[in-house]
Amino acid sequence: MRGARSTFEAIAHGEIVALPTAVTGVAVTVSSVLIGSRRGDVRVDVALASMAAFLFGILLAFTIVRTRERLSVVQDLVAKGDASLFSAHQMVAVFGEDRREAIRELIDRHLTDQIDYRLVDYHRASPSYLELVEALYALDPSNAQQDAVYKELVALCIAMGNDRALIEATTGQALSPLEWVGLLLLLLLLLALIAVLPGGTVLGGLVAGTLAATLVTLMLLLRRLDLLRWHERVTIWEPTARLFRKMGRHPYVPREVIAKGRFRPAGHVRVVDYPDPYPNRATKVVTVEDLGGEGSGRGHDSATTADGNEPNSTAALWTEVDLTDDRS
Repeated sequence: MRGARSTFEAIAHGEIVALPTAVTGVAVTVSSVLIGSRRGDVRVDVALASMAAFLFGILLAFTIVRTRERLSVVQDLVAKGDASLFSAHQMVAVFGEDRREAIRELIDRHLTDQIDYRLVDYHRASPSYLELVEALYALDPSNAQQDAVYKELVALCIAMGNDRALIEATTGQALSPLEWVGLLLLLLLLLALIAVLPGGTVLGGLVAGTLAATLVTLMLLLRRLDLLRWHERVTIWEPTARLFRKMGRHPYVPREVIAKGRFRPAGHVRVVDYPDPYPNRATKVVTVEDLGGEGSGRGHDSATTADGNEPNSTAALWTEVDLTDDRS
């Protein structure tokens, strides 16, 4: 049951494409051949198919463009946020290594909070962001250099706040259930009409099946765009992993993301498991694993977990495993 549920969720999130498209294509092809000439007036069927295809095409094209623009805005703002965090990490060095280490811990905690939650729930990482900003505002410059850097940090915090507000507003503009119902009803109607039109010929059935599979593929593409997961590897995961390493930290990646092939990091990685259902992240388990490949150089080791707790805390557990050693 758990495996079937996991597969269904992967299909619903657009992570599995081959299975639903193949099943739909085969189902439409077989239905088309079995129905044969046992259909209504072909002129009525063609007219209905034309209207359904027109409505579905217009609605789908408009929706894809809208979700693509939304995704582009979110990705740009997230990239700006990562750049701002790294700039803050670099600039605070003038206040001394102790201050820089404290800010680095807060940046790391904020980044891991963002990863713990879905991008559409970006607001859930606000507490760690506010803690980071308050620590930056609390810096006490004691010379001209620190005073100049402090002014830049304040401006940077203001810009990050504006970007976060835009991200939260944009991620909240997902497709509504009503829009999904309308699209799915049109899709089902169009698939039924496509199956009827060939008139029982094998070649016509194959063409109808291919067309049906294409329509389902477009719907899955729309689903991934709506969930902000389109091209996430090169726009979200890889830049974030590089940011962690530049700060001397191991990248932080959920095991589910690795298992589903959404991102396959290399080297030492903090792999996080979530025993409880989303959005409960209090019992997460973080394990440092060596996944091999490039980038396996060790980052900065810490005696605390990703969320600042001691390794034996009930809130999280951080252990270290070398997967290249048979003893592990």
